[in-house]
Amino acid sequence: MIPFMGKRRNIVIAVLAALLVLVALSSGPTFDTERIKNFIPGHYNAGHDTAGHDNAVDDHVSHSNVGHGSSIANPRTSQMHFLIPASAANIHLCYNMVSAVANRYPVPMLLGWHGTGLLDAHKTHLAKLRAIQRYLHKLDAAEDDDLVVIVDGYDIIMQMPPEVMIDRYFKMADKADARLARRFGITVDEARSRGLRQTIFWGPDKICWPIEWRAARCWAVPTSNLGPKAFGPKSGNGEMYFADPRWLNSGTVIGPTADMRRLVDATMDEIEATYDAEFPQSESDQYYLSNVWGRQEYFRSVAVANGGDVPGGPKDREIPRLREDDQETEYHIAIDYESALFQTKAGYEPFFGYMQYNQTGLKAKMDIDMFDLGEQFQPYDIEMPSVVAGAMAKLYDAIPEAHPGSSSEDWLSTVSLGTNYVSRHIYALWHCTGPKEWIDKHFPTLWFYPFVRPLLKAAVKASQSGDLISTAPIGGRHWTPKTWFPEDAHVLGGAWTDKNGTTFVPWAELCGGHEDTLFGGEAGYMPASLDEEELATEEAAGTAADNAPVNPAPAPPAPKHEEDATKQEIQVMETVPDIPGGDIPEEQPEALTLGNQESKP
Repeated sequence: MIPFMGKRRNIVIAVLAALLVLVALSSGPTFDTERIKNFIPGHYNAGHDTAGHDNAVDDHVSHSNVGHGSSIANPRTSQMHFLIPASAANIHLCYNMVSAVANRYPVPMLLGWHGTGLLDAHKTHLAKLRAIQRYLHKLDAAEDDDLVVIVDGYDIIMQMPPEVMIDRYFKMADKADARLARRFGITVDEARSRGLRQTIFWGPDKICWPIEWRAARCWAVPTSNLGPKAFGPKSGNGEMYFADPRWLNSGTVIGPTADMRRLVDATMDEIEATYDAEFPQSESDQYYLSNVWGRQEYFRSVAVANGGDVPGGPKDREIPRLREDDQETEYHIAIDYESALFQTKAGYEPFFGYMQYNQTGLKAKMDIDMFDLGEQFQPYDIEMPSVVAGAMAKLYDAIPEAHPGSSSEDWLSTVSLGTNYVSRHIYALWHCTGPKEWIDKHFPTLWFYPFVRPLLKAAVKASQSGDLISTAPIGGRHWTPKTWFPEDAHVLGGAWTDKNGTTFVPWAELCGGHEDTLFGGEAGYMPASLDEEELATEEAAGTAADNAPVNPAPAPPAPKHEEDATKQEIQVMETVPDIPGGDIPEEQPEALTLGNQESKP
């Protein structure tokens, strides 16, 4: 039955492709043969091992390589890469992958999978950087302008679809470029002509980690664009809750692949030049990335001062030095201060939560007095951006069998969405910084929890059909996933890994043992059963989920360096000094306009 179904699908695809070609040929000479390839799914073998091929990631996972020379009238097509550094499967990794697939991100690419030696992530966070570097260097030059999203494996849950993330990325980059140009007192065009851009955005932290207030990564970096009183009257009082989210968190990042490759290479050079095994955080990727960023910001400030002294920092501050006279310092590193993309948990607990957008015009009534203002507090509205409403409606409408009689229009006004109360953004993902047990409590609160199984099935089918991330251009381009589900993948999916080149790992091996938890939100769900479609697919693949281990492997214990970091982070939650940010004067809050609303905190 399964081979016949595959042939039938191929026949349908061939007919559709022929029709599209005929229509295009009749429309004139502007027909783009490369774009048509995006609508024809590739053919994969889930068990195919590509060891020994330098471009294995590209050749065997990419759906297509589309030219980047398109005009505005004919937008070019770029890819989104979705990378998760992870060495082994557990329930926390499944939260991440399930939430990503349910939201229709590209099929997760697990980096450092079952890594050993220098790629053993259980022994060192630096394995993460090595695995990322290896992946980025296997990409073709034609992919330099693609977007890559990299998230930690075991403490991330995705909330918004990828088109929301891409849309916000471009708006955020334009806004950050404008702020950088103001810092230099020049126009945006002039700044860009000098190579001054903000293209790589990391998650925000309310603490400079590892803590060393004399280091440039702590004192030389800009303050955020949220304004000096963004967190109420207690802002900057030394408590972590009221600190400015101006520091880099290395657990989440987005940026162009070429820029990311340059930054990762520079960070590996930093490790080679400064590694000290006696330093307690010598295995922290965030330490080295933040040092590269701190050096960038210091030398930006030197340029602003025309080579003069840079203000800021404690009296015994450390000045970053260049190892060579021509050492590069500009890497386009920036921070997602507004948590439009990345919402970290630690220190933000009073300032984010779930809201229903049930007022007229898909607005939520913010009636939480988060600053304890008492009678001075005035409730206000937060509007759901149109890009969010459209992306969410598309997912909901794709699974009518899961909610018979309910329309997306009705659902959007009742669903609860995680929202940053200060920036008023419905954030794209949630990052469980600090104690990790909170992620187990958080997963069942996400919008997709009642529909996980049908959402996964719909996502797998959409991927196998060659669906684009968005049918409309974003940032002047069409967007397609870098990775796609194989034709013989289980109906619930799986993930690609970098083990032995590029290998697909099926659902049963990754998350089959956790279905009771992952599908716990389904009404009437019987955990021990598989529906007919799942059984047929599993039988064909020879990896039935009911053959998964009865007692799946427990989550591996956190490496000691990670445990120590978490303990120290908790201990210093009330010791965040209010340090002026290099040459950056305090700013009044900017209009937050990444969605279709304009609001001020």
